[in-house]
Formats: sequence, structure tokens, C-alpha cells
Amino acid sequence: MASIIIRPRYQVAVGAMIFNDQGQLLLCEHTYRRLPPWGLPGGDLNFGEDPVDAVRRELMEETGLSVQVTRLLLVENSKEIHHLSLTYLCTGVSGMFVPNEEVSEIRYFDTNDLPDFFQEHLITIERTLAILKAEES
Repeated sequence: MASIIIRPRYQVAVGAMIFNDQGQLLLCEHTYRRLPPWGLPGGDLNFGEDPVDAVRRELMEETGLSVQVTRLLLVENSKEIHHLSLTYLCTGVSGMFVPNEEVSEIRYFDTNDLPDFFQEHLITIERTLAILKAEES
């Protein structure tokens, strides 16, 4: 009998960090998240999909917005669940938001005055802000 090797399966997600000219961060009010509903735009990476294409696709699906440039900022491997997150800095935003079944509202927030949202997203935002600040130095 052949031995079977069991490997953990990972869910891979992509997220977008988008800032306006005032340095405020774009967040989405997700309809499928009850408490708290706010979070970064993003979602699951499809099998065989390029992560940059996934960020653009998720942003378009959730917000109706498109981006021209993306740059990988952070890769996080969860210690609690089999989940890998890729967070991208996105610029060159264009388009107009249209509420949909996934996102009811988008809004830019000061990074020092963010609404309540999942702890994991807060950690991601804090880490990416630290990376961007270090790059400015």
C-alpha cells in the first residue's frame, strides 16, 4: 500500500491598501460581515490566477474601481488557520463606486481614526503602515 502524505491546504487571499491624496485609507463596508463590517478590499485568489490580477478583479467586483499599479507590501502566514494573505499597495485608482451584494459603502479613513474591524485586518494595516513609513525614511 502506498503511503499517503497529507499536506495542509491553504486559502490564499489578496488585499488592497489604497490611499487618497490626504493619506487616508480606503475601507469597504462588507455586507456579509455583521460585526464589524469594515475591512480592506480584497478576497480569495482563484486557482491559477496571478495575484496582481486577483487584486484588480476583487477591487472591481467589490467597488467598481480599477487600479493601474500594484506592489506587494506584505505576506502573512496565519498561525491560527491555514491562510496566507498577500497585501498590495494600489495606486492609479479610477472609476465610480456602485453599491453591490458584497459592499454597501466605501470610505476613506484617517489611519489614526479607523472604524472597528477584524483584529487580523488591524494587524495587517499596522504592519503595512510600518513598512511604508520605513521606506520614507
